[in-house]
Amino acid sequence: MKPRIRTKARHRVGSLPFIILVTSFALLAILFLFAANATAQITYPRVGLSASPTEYIDNITIAPGEEFTLYACVFGPGPGEPVGQAFTSLSWVIHQVCCGAVIDIHDFQSNPDLEHTGHPLLGVRTTSETCYDQDLVVLGTLTCTLTNPTPGGVLWAAGPFDASFDCEGGNALFIGLAVTINAEGDALPTDESSWGSLKAIYR
Repeated sequence: MKPRIRTKARHRVGSLPFIILVTSFALLAILFLFAANATAQITYPRVGLSASPTEYIDNITIAPGEEFTLYACVFGPGPGEPVGQAFTSLSWVIHQVCCGAVIDIHDFQSNPDLEHTGHPLLGVRTTSETCYDQDLVVLGTLTCTLTNPTPGGVLWAAGPFDASFDCEGGNALFIGLAVTINAEGDALPTDESSWGSLKAIYR
């Protein structure tokens, strides 16, 4: 008669090593969920166009053909909040969001405290020799006219277009911000829901 051979399960349910292993995985899963939630709530400073150099004003009304002034600025994540992101290099550009009119920039007066290379419609690299940390940053003042304005106005924005760097050489993250340019006498947009959804992207 052959003797019975008994085998042991290495990790039986209820054994101490098994419980420690399961508990460790559960704690890791909770940590990942907290990290994902924290990442989703992160907000970034905004590079954008404004009708004012001291606060974000999201619209301007002009007479057809007249010159008007816009300001390329860096604002905080929310109204009245400081930028909260010091930088040594910021790459930004002005671009159209909606809907067909052409903006002509006749003059660009850049912030003399910073170095600027490029053109606002093609891309500008703004740099500082030292760590630049301000509650609100005016990148430049633009004198413009609008060609072929469409009914209800047009939406133009400034935003990042290439890598920007913080004071430690890491990536500095920014989001874009738009301004609505209305020509006097224009009709309201025919599709307010679409227009509103476009504007909401840049708020």
